[in-house]
Amino acid sequence: MECVLAFLLLQANQPAIRYFTLKDPNPEPSYVWVILNAFFFIGVMLIVMITLGTIFGGFRYWLLTKFPNNKFNGIDEEDLLHSFRLSDR
Repeated sequence: MECVLAFLLLQANQPAIRYFTLKDPNPEPSYVWVILNAFFFIGVMLIVMITLGTIFGGFRYWLLTKFPNNKFNGIDEEDLLHSFRLSDR
């Protein structure tokens, strides 16, 4: 009983305990985080390049099928079927 009374007396005389938490600043990213971000960036760039390559290739294929004699398709402007030799007069 005396212990309980002493405990209550100590509790009454103590100031109220207050807890404060300070926000920690963001820690420096580790090497693992930098490597993971590099792989993520490479993956995004691969997806972008594959998408752009597919779009450009599809446009080239459409251009070749729609306009087969277009000079932008890699066909020379000169018609090679009508070549002349110097011996022909």
